[in-house]
Amino acid sequence: MHYKDIVMPYTFRSSRAYVSLCVVAAACTLMVGALPAIAAQTDEPAPARTVDQVDHLFGVTLHDPYRWMEGAHNAEFQQWLAAQGDYTRAKLDALPTLKFWQQDLQKINGTTVVHRSQRYVDGSLFFIREEAQGNGTLMVREANGAERVLLDPATLAGDGGHASITLFVPSPDGSKVAVDIDHGGNEVTRMEVLDVKSGKPTGDAVEPVWGEFGAEWLPDGSGFAYTQMAPPAQRTNGDPLQDMRLRFHRLGTPSASDPILLRAGKGEGVNPSFTMSSNRFPDVQFRTDSRWAIAEEQGAQIEQRYCVTMQTEAIKPGATWHCIADFDDEIVDADIHGNTLYLVSTRTRSNGELLALDLSRPDASLKDAHPILSLQDDEMIVDSNLDDTQMIAPARDALYVKVVRNGIDSIRRIDYRTDKVENVPMPFPGSAALFHADDNQDGFVLGLRSWTTPPKFWRYDPSTRSLRSLGQDEASPADYSMIEATETELVSKDGTHVPLTIVHRKDVALDGSHRAIVFGYGSYGMSIVPSFRPVRLEWVKNGNIFAYAHVRGGGEKGEAWHKAGKGPNKHKGVEDFVAAVARLSELGYSRPERTALISGSAGGLLLGGAVVGYPSRFGAAVFMVSLLNPVRLLQEPNGANQMGEMGDPSKAADFPWMLAMDPYQQIHPHTAYPAMMLDVGLNDSRVAPWETGKFAARLRAANTSGRPVWIRTDAHGGHGIQASLGAEAAEYADVFAFLDAQLPVTATHP
Repeated sequence: MHYKDIVMPYTFRSSRAYVSLCVVAAACTLMVGALPAIAAQTDEPAPARTVDQVDHLFGVTLHDPYRWMEGAHNAEFQQWLAAQGDYTRAKLDALPTLKFWQQDLQKINGTTVVHRSQRYVDGSLFFIREEAQGNGTLMVREANGAERVLLDPATLAGDGGHASITLFVPSPDGSKVAVDIDHGGNEVTRMEVLDVKSGKPTGDAVEPVWGEFGAEWLPDGSGFAYTQMAPPAQRTNGDPLQDMRLRFHRLGTPSASDPILLRAGKGEGVNPSFTMSSNRFPDVQFRTDSRWAIAEEQGAQIEQRYCVTMQTEAIKPGATWHCIADFDDEIVDADIHGNTLYLVSTRTRSNGELLALDLSRPDASLKDAHPILSLQDDEMIVDSNLDDTQMIAPARDALYVKVVRNGIDSIRRIDYRTDKVENVPMPFPGSAALFHADDNQDGFVLGLRSWTTPPKFWRYDPSTRSLRSLGQDEASPADYSMIEATETELVSKDGTHVPLTIVHRKDVALDGSHRAIVFGYGSYGMSIVPSFRPVRLEWVKNGNIFAYAHVRGGGEKGEAWHKAGKGPNKHKGVEDFVAAVARLSELGYSRPERTALISGSAGGLLLGGAVVGYPSRFGAAVFMVSLLNPVRLLQEPNGANQMGEMGDPSKAADFPWMLAMDPYQQIHPHTAYPAMMLDVGLNDSRVAPWETGKFAARLRAANTSGRPVWIRTDAHGGHGIQASLGAEAAEYADVFAFLDAQLPVTATHP
């Protein structure tokens, strides 16, 4: 499932890096709508075995009968999961509307060409071109307009066509590009340097690198810093995402001799002036127009820690770092130009405040920083999504800042010399699919989209104060002019008004007859922003509803909105999610029994909470690579990294509310649960598949409704990132066919 345009759940906030054809459509709609719902499932797989595992934690007795499923390389569980996948595949293949959705969505995605991750460097445009069956090809467009392939991962030997590019970073002069290549579908990459002129590898390569961390080039392009995963024997509790180290590679030298600049945890390479816990990640930024380097200690939470030193010192082991902001200072982003450090703070303003600090002052500290941008009360500069966008973007000519208001993005230009603020005229109201600037180039590149408008891309030229098209505007693969988005609100259990986006046909009959999907997420302060997804629009085009609940725990109303649905407040987001179902019914779009909830990753806590707490309030649920057992968080690979958002189950203060939001532990016996499908990627490095297995097995044993609980497996899938648009279409076809079968009566209009 491609999540990138909504949120990339359970991610790391790397500041550079940081998812049959009918003759006429009316006949298809009527055919889908006439199908009866499948009310019960009588041939589920044999129940999973149980073991009487009992824990006594902080005065609470916990039963965990499926603990045996946990652990890496668990042959018994892997065999059980494979059987589940085979069973579900057979059931899905027998669904009446599957072939319709497969052909419809493959046709839509088969004609789609996506351009993304555009970087403009020294007259050349670097970008990823993604087509139906490809894995994303790295391209370059020269100054004369000629385009050529730099790297097509499908051509790499020994990968069976499953290699993909997770990230690329051109050198400051555009002569080289460092590419993160995922060869196994698990986001663990090999970073290779390509010579742009020849398209051939230079021989410089480092590994293993987590796929969200790119190269940070020195201004002269002679080398780069990179965040490397620790060797297996040096990982705390065997967790591959602990004990990372920041290293420096000089081009043309053996990578084995790359010095360690910073290190998380303990051991060789720890810098006394900038120590960090093992579950954090070190990163660094170099800027061509500054003598300073800024290092970052980051993790899966919105606040980060920032320290500075001279660039000449930063590439030496044992450099002395001057730390400006700690986690308690609530700084969520930082960048640098000349001697000025720019910081985004949420400490005194929940919606974000832009500060400037003069590093040339002796002993400069955060208390010396001052605000430089006036904002209206409802304007935000907090990180609102995980697309390829920056919050603050230093270019050569000025600082550019992305400001969000009611889900619509605007760009402010701040002159370095005068601090004069100007609004950059936007071509149409939308959200940024791309916003990026480099400090050795004037202006920025921008991509905008809406719920029903494909992305369009420009480069801003400050000399003419105009946006020039990149010529990469994404064409809509079908006519969606009959669809619109309605922005409204729901009223949650405690009276809070929560934004709700409803995507529907303009001619929708408000008679409650339509099937509906409600998507929510509610973690890490990440917002659900307008996004153009043809596969979802096909669901709507065929007479259904797709709604987005902007629940607490996200960032739609600033950091206060995030905190209102975080930790002990997690149940508030669940209440918001369930209230969205009632709101759709109240407005006449659907009825609860015709409405499905969908979420995944950290959103599994949201969806799982709805399933176990309010099982009769909706008709079905679809889980995507979901976190479902947070009291076992520290047994997860990547679990320790999540404590900043999820809490620490080993602490008496955190355990009670972590238990309260644990869907697996909150399953009630002898309860009628809705129909469910749980999707799991077998190469997932962020949420272990055993979370899905345990939840599904326990829920089946408790379920009295007779409704299905299916586990869909993807042998090549990772954490919600499909290898191609074709794979995305196949997954959505399964989801839509499942919901056709489980939700009674859909739209009947042509």
